[in-house]
Amino acid sequence: MPIARVNGIDLHYQEMGPSTAPPLVLVMGWGGDHTAWAFQFPAFSTEYRVVAFDNRGAGQSQAPDLPYTIAGMAEDTLALLDALGIARAHVAGVSMGGMIAQEIALKQPERVLTLQLHCTLARPDAYGAFLVTDLLRVKARGDREEFARTTVPWLLSRRTLAENPDFVRFLIDRAVDYPYPTGLAGLTRQAEAIGSHDTLDRLAQIRLPTLVTVGADDILVPPRFSQEIHARIPTSELVMIPDAGHLHFMEQFERFNEVCLTFLRKHRAA
Repeated sequence: MPIARVNGIDLHYQEMGPSTAPPLVLVMGWGGDHTAWAFQFPAFSTEYRVVAFDNRGAGQSQAPDLPYTIAGMAEDTLALLDALGIARAHVAGVSMGGMIAQEIALKQPERVLTLQLHCTLARPDAYGAFLVTDLLRVKARGDREEFARTTVPWLLSRRTLAENPDFVRFLIDRAVDYPYPTGLAGLTRQAEAIGSHDTLDRLAQIRLPTLVTVGADDILVPPRFSQEIHARIPTSELVMIPDAGHLHFMEQFERFNEVCLTFLRKHRAA
């Protein structure tokens, strides 16, 4: 996978789709890397120049053990677009990636064609911080399967856990066997960035076409956070995906992809 040198670190990225198509940059969440978009790649790359990458601290990108901020990771994303010669792009982020996408839209709205904020929040709460602290303690023990099995119930709907054991097993096996797992330092630094994120009082400044989605059964970042974002961004629309948790873009990927592509086509000339 190619490497771009941005803001003093190496970021791994992947491109797919026609090079002349409108650019669509995909920003992943806490601890995830570009491969977590695998359920979107085939659908999105038929119509868009898709750029997916590993945030600092994740996957094959460098993980400096220094303070991270969401705003800083937004700067990483913009610098990557500069390196690829992309002046404007559709920007989509999930979870922490949605926080990064918010900062991109606030920092340089002229570079954003449309904005997608999936299963994300504008201001974290103490409940989430408590949970993340406990998950980091499990991560520190170094047992990859234990960490996966502890995390998965927070990511999926009860229905998926009960009715789709093959998918649950797939997630656990992937976490155990993946050759480029996000390390404790990167995960911790990303968590610190999430904890200091706060765009709530600035969201009304966003005037871009914005799609907000969330799994109806998301217990990690419950729908009220997406409803809060939707209420603050006057140009936004909110779609709730039934029978899905935090990983709604995987659990119900066909519905998710349809919603995203419908939104993008509607604003194709943005």
